[in-house]
Amino acid sequence: MSSSPAENALVPLERVVVINDEAIASGGAAVLALLSARLLREAGIPVTFLSGDAGSNPALSSDGIEVSGIGSAPLLKLPLHRRIVEGAYNRLAHRRIREYIAQHDTPGTIYHVHAWAQILSPSIFSALRPVHHRLVISAHDFTLVCPNGSYANFNQSTVCELTPLSRQCLASHCDKRRYADKVWRFGRSWLRTRLLQLADSECTIASIHPLMNPWLERGGIPQERIRTVLNPVRPFARRRIPAETNDDIFIIGRVEFEKGVDIAAEAARRVNRKLRVIGDGAFREELLQRYPEIVWEGWRSHEEIAELLQQARFVVMPSRLPEPFGLVAHESLQSGVPVVAFKSAFIAQEARQLGCGIVAERTDVDSLAAAFAKMDDDATVERMSHLAFDVSPRLSNTPGSWRDEFIALYKSRLRSQEQAVLRPGPELSYGRAQAV
Repeated sequence: MSSSPAENALVPLERVVVINDEAIASGGAAVLALLSARLLREAGIPVTFLSGDAGSNPALSSDGIEVSGIGSAPLLKLPLHRRIVEGAYNRLAHRRIREYIAQHDTPGTIYHVHAWAQILSPSIFSALRPVHHRLVISAHDFTLVCPNGSYANFNQSTVCELTPLSRQCLASHCDKRRYADKVWRFGRSWLRTRLLQLADSECTIASIHPLMNPWLERGGIPQERIRTVLNPVRPFARRRIPAETNDDIFIIGRVEFEKGVDIAAEAARRVNRKLRVIGDGAFREELLQRYPEIVWEGWRSHEEIAELLQQARFVVMPSRLPEPFGLVAHESLQSGVPVVAFKSAFIAQEARQLGCGIVAERTDVDSLAAAFAKMDDDATVERMSHLAFDVSPRLSNTPGSWRDEFIALYKSRLRSQEQAVLRPGPELSYGRAQAV
């Protein structure tokens, strides 16, 4: 079969430019950005890592990855006046990315943005406008569409049902801190829409879970611009953890109010089971006073968590907020540890369908304690443990399949670009805001 002219003219994938706030593993998005860079390089694809910080990560260079740091600092380390200005529009980030494109761009270069809200700011989207048809933006959360990034009202501890950037959204005091902070976040989010209108551009938004997509669409991103690429998961344990022989409840992650550790602690107290927390955070001091029975394990390595979970009956995700992926839940399930979570955690709904998790329908202690009580039956937990170990891997990617899906996505963008050259369309409108 002969190929079409567009296929014969396909531009090869020449380089991927990974763009992220930091060049160190400071959070989930950064971990994935760094992992993608290494996996792509291992696959023989040239990679440049553009970071908002100084780019000080010798491991990247030793892996053959070109590293370029802009040299800005995280917002929380800046004086208030600079935080306000640079958080909304980082001029240096705009200039450096614009210069990189001018000096190094080729028709076969893909640009992939991960985290941008803590250093880089919306300014980068203005710089990336000339290459929007070769731009992929990973939606690790809802920051692209929601001013506080969570679709949550922190003051009411509820999931937000408002349309982002609507008048009702502006009037809602949903921020963790002050309403003034909400107004600033609203303005920054609005500015992003003016610098690059996702509804009109040809960039691709890579969601990490299909249940995220309606929330992204509510924020103005067309369905046809969204592609779902499930996150990669590395199980804590390679052999099934016999959860049915264990007693303890585990929670893994940041100890902040919105993560609901207090709800889990009260529920564990009611069913007389030990709650063990792997992680730390600002909410710990208050919890120490209210729940002295909690066992605090602190931050642990992946291997240390695997050892601790040998004593886990199940892992709980009691977040008050929507949880788009829930990496630790996936890592636990694939190790044979069932999960209990509120229905706002996307993984909870999938785990229930597969028979390896329980959903607490209401975000309160009574509902969670009732879910905990269902885990008292050893036969039920054993069945759930086997199902978790055997079938939950289908809910995620392996690192290799994750890399391959992104490579296929990049090549599809180049193919679409080639077809657009053969079939020119109307000029793209970006609104009135221009590069500063």
